[in-house]
Amino acid sequence: MTTKPQSLKVGILALFPALAGVLYAITQPGSEEGLSFSNDATAFYDSNIAGNADSDSDIELTYSPTLNFTRRSGLIGMSASLGATFGVFADNDEFDYELFRSNLNLSYPNTPDIPYSLALSGGYNESSEVDTFSGRRREKALANFAGSLRYNVNERWGFRVNGGWTEVDYADAGLPTQTTIVGGVDLVYIYSENLEIFGGYSYSDTSAGVDSETQTFRLRLEGEITPKVTGVLGVGYQIRETEVNDSGDPYVNLDLSWAVNERFEVVATAGMGFYTTSLGNSGQRISGGLAGVMALGGAVSVSLGANYQDQSYDSFGLDRSDEFLSYQAGIVWQMSSAARVTASVTFIDVDSTRDFLVYERLRAGLGFNYTF
Repeated sequence: MTTKPQSLKVGILALFPALAGVLYAITQPGSEEGLSFSNDATAFYDSNIAGNADSDSDIELTYSPTLNFTRRSGLIGMSASLGATFGVFADNDEFDYELFRSNLNLSYPNTPDIPYSLALSGGYNESSEVDTFSGRRREKALANFAGSLRYNVNERWGFRVNGGWTEVDYADAGLPTQTTIVGGVDLVYIYSENLEIFGGYSYSDTSAGVDSETQTFRLRLEGEITPKVTGVLGVGYQIRETEVNDSGDPYVNLDLSWAVNERFEVVATAGMGFYTTSLGNSGQRISGGLAGVMALGGAVSVSLGANYQDQSYDSFGLDRSDEFLSYQAGIVWQMSSAARVTASVTFIDVDSTRDFLVYERLRAGLGFNYTF
């Protein structure tokens, strides 16, 4: 990674144990706490490791140790994780990686009886993955901080104020560092104990290759939509202003789960909104997905799913569009409370107005997780 992410990584790694110790000390003693160590090892076959028409196939081996801490009692609720991911390729060792991961989430007060609440979260996470915009594997570091303050005026009404900061830094020296600052406010209507309605506005400013400002007007339902359907249903309107062009389009955020019965669940997702590419360009993304998960017994579950995604850039001066259609299948065997075996297969068909980015990709994995 570049010098800036490395220095930030070292700083967070050095401060994390001390910060966790202080936060643990100021919380009240209680029984709802836990420290665990997770080990995840996976082998993948990937028919297209870089995401382009000329890419090679390879075998990828990964190992991810993660230390997790959770505390739900006392004045402050806390969850924290600190870990790493190591990956090696059988034939393309230039893509080998060592990645750092850390996350911290705090909530105060840690009880539903008080009308106000404060939530803070932050993290520093590195990744190595296919960049679908450029058709290359890229390493990047993402640092983020977010906060949310909520106050319930009475049993029916409340409001929420939130804000955040995100910085994305790529290992490739020629790519711009992307910094986003966001803030928003929502009026909250407490429809029932299990369903809330949010109506509000957010503003974000992104500094990248092409700077942008985005305004979102939104209406959002969260919780139990019907007795068997839970999740998030959000709609609205977005306006993005850039140095190249301005555009306004509908905004959609849907993530719903339908419990058909005790053993079968259906998950539906959909989204529509603006985003920023690795090169700093603005684009519009439309996506939708459907998946089903079935428990075959007490220890085995299987899943099937399909997803569609369309990315277009013509509203911002770039004559290009990309389409992604993917299918997934997976199986999980919970051998014991500590051990789990997983297997997955994903097939992706990519079509683009750029011939270099027209390809098919098959990725199959077998993994083992042990947590103690």
